[in-house]
Amino acid sequence: MSGYMNRMFWTLAVGLPLTIHVTAGEAGETKRVTLARHETIAEFEGCRDHRCMGMTSLCPDKCGASGSMAGFKIVKYVKYEKLGEYGDPKGERYDFLVEDNMKNPKVPAAIRDAVNALKKGDRVLLSWNHDYVTVNGSSGPERPITKLEKLADAAQGEPAAR
Repeated sequence: MSGYMNRMFWTLAVGLPLTIHVTAGEAGETKRVTLARHETIAEFEGCRDHRCMGMTSLCPDKCGASGSMAGFKIVKYVKYEKLGEYGDPKGERYDFLVEDNMKNPKVPAAIRDAVNALKKGDRVLLSWNHDYVTVNGSSGPERPITKLEKLADAAQGEPAAR
């Protein structure tokens, strides 16, 4: 019996601090590190239905990762900065969820309105960051859009008049 108690003690003594360390964090604490910045000229390819391929009990209909996906083909990079070792490299396309299949917005209203005003083939000034975000001890990547602006003349790459 004492061997069992020793194993139980060591399991708790070693495992409990690890559990506390992983889940510790003040409520609402957020840390954001920008790993890369992308500024591009891109061509709008339209919106399509996207279905989450996750394997949680909420997938694919109630997880928030299925819905209307906007697609852009990168025509050229205007500016690119890799600020961290794991920053995304230059890409050939950028896609993002506009709203989920429950009609919940996944981007700010200004971005959603800009996408809804685009036609297939329109050229835009499209910028986003690759951030590594930690919230309450949980970390993961985010790629927020920082600019989406229709270009007046695709050949000149000038922003549309306001």
